[in-house]
Amino acid sequence: MSAKLKLRADTLSCFFYFLMVGVYYALFTSRLPAIKAETGIGNAEVGISLLTLGIASVTGLIFCGRLIERFTSRRLLQVSSVALCLIVPFAGLAPNAVTLYLVTACLGLAIAIWDVCMNAQALLLEIETHGRYMGKMQAGYSFGCILGALVGALFAYFALSPFVTFLAFSLTTLFFWSFAFRHLKDDLPRQKTEKRGRMPLFIYFCGLLEILAFTGEGSIGDWGSIFLHSAKGATEATAALSFGVCALAMTLVRTQSDSLREKIGDQKLIGGGALLAAAGFLLSIFVSNPWVCLVGFAMIGAGIAPAVPVIMSRAGTYPGVDPGAACATVSTLGYGTLLFIPPLLGSVAEHVGLDTAFFIPFTMALLLFAGSFALKPRN
Repeated sequence: MSAKLKLRADTLSCFFYFLMVGVYYALFTSRLPAIKAETGIGNAEVGISLLTLGIASVTGLIFCGRLIERFTSRRLLQVSSVALCLIVPFAGLAPNAVTLYLVTACLGLAIAIWDVCMNAQALLLEIETHGRYMGKMQAGYSFGCILGALVGALFAYFALSPFVTFLAFSLTTLFFWSFAFRHLKDDLPRQKTEKRGRMPLFIYFCGLLEILAFTGEGSIGDWGSIFLHSAKGATEATAALSFGVCALAMTLVRTQSDSLREKIGDQKLIGGGALLAAAGFLLSIFVSNPWVCLVGFAMIGAGIAPAVPVIMSRAGTYPGVDPGAACATVSTLGYGTLLFIPPLLGSVAEHVGLDTAFFIPFTMALLLFAGSFALKPRN
């Protein structure tokens, strides 16, 4: 294989992993209304299942660095991807809430390890080629979320069970996995690093901003389909489009976010986006038509889209701080949102309804706007 063809194969393999983790996440969340109906659980139980997913994800993030040192990102990515393909169908077979909790815990661990390792593989590709691929890879994740939501909506439209949905999709992708496995890269040799000093407060502040940004995305991803189905009377097929619409808007905006940073600056980009997201939440809360609510979800996706890339960039380029350490700190804080916000929404919704519960992410969007003023250019 020529060097050009090898590079293309390596790039496609890495892109495939970003794509597929988005597909599986959106596919699972898009069929949550059907899973909820089959198991006979309420919003509180759905919230607990999302809590177990969040706890498992953060646990995986905490220990993944040590696991990579021992087993390499290549091997862990292979194992976690296979594990996720095998685990997802069991979410459609869960007979009760406890079983669903166990399944989502396993999903959380697999997704966390997959997430860290696929980013490590993208970095290895950049180091080897001296090129920039991370933006394209992250776009792959967003596109995967869109594809997963569309596939979930299609299976919901034909009234096929979540188990059939997950199993059929996993089986149809077996051929592509065999290709992707062969083109993963070996990790670089480990080198001794200097002892890390105390992280500046600005890095933790960036982590706080990332929590606020993840709240909007997580609210739509975890509760969007149930919100449309139970609170707005949408069909399962329509409700399954919720995260896909949000992800599509995020994808389109992120393709232009770098040029927008140059034109209007970080503060205006993040602050303006936060206000757009807040307006999207208000539209979704007060309008009863589910299709108009989808417009609100698109506003939310477009508004929060540039936040995470910009926040990561500002943290990773902070003077005197190792970029990898800064990004790891911000990511852990950001993913920690999964421990609190989605379950909190479920608990609040159990008492006051999802419409009122969505004022929580609306408030987070306003706080993100306020925090954006700290992202003005440094002197």
